[in-house]
Amino acid sequence: MEKCPCCKTKKYLACCGRFIKLKQHPETPEELMRSRYTAYTLGNMDYILETMKSPAADNFDRAAAKKYALQTRWGTLEVLKSMTEQNKGWVEFIAHFKVEGAEQILHEISEFRLDEGKWYYIDGEIQTQPHSCAHC
Repeated sequence: MEKCPCCKTKKYLACCGRFIKLKQHPETPEELMRSRYTAYTLGNMDYILETMKSPAADNFDRAAAKKYALQTRWGTLEVLKSMTEQNKGWVEFIAHFKVEGAEQILHEISEFRLDEGKWYYIDGEIQTQPHSCAHC
């Protein structure tokens, strides 16, 4: 893989591949969110599970997520806002993709927590209309 799916401008190993493949730890919530997006595009549920904690991890269906990820044609990722406060962070993004030929978007505000020096995805709020995030 040459270009990284999260931005299409950087090489994979210089971008998200350093976290997914080389096992480095993202230094910011935005780096973690981008690497998780890339992991979804690759169907890498090991990385998805390694980078999440409760409450998000409580109901995660690995098999269903992998099936969906592999059936999806991933497009562009837009990071709208990113903010960090001490051991918490938020990233608002829009992911563009196609499922069975139908164009779709996922607009989410993801929440992250720093735990023992590592960032984890802990929750996400799906946006159904334009939203002004108090955190971002």
